[in-house]
Amino acid sequence: LVSNVLIFSCTNIVGVCTHYPAEVSQRQAFQETRECIQARLHSQRENQQQERLLLSVLPRHVAMEMKADINAKQEDMMFHKIYIQKHDNVR
Repeated sequence: LVSNVLIFSCTNIVGVCTHYPAEVSQRQAFQETRECIQARLHSQRENQQQERLLLSVLPRHVAMEMKADINAKQEDMMFHKIYIQKHDNVR
């Protein structure tokens, strides 16, 4: 009877010692994943707001051309291109 109680108590102690650190690490991994997803969603919202602002100022085709040039990452060409277009048939 004493050996059964001793085995039972040792098993419970080992279980508690392994369960709680695993639980803490799982919670920490969940929190880090959640923060990463929140940061990504925040970044996407900001990008959408920036694009709406850009489209409110420039026509869509000019804005898309400008974005494509910026995404090309030509360091030596930065700020050398002028985005001015002349339209003769304006009423």
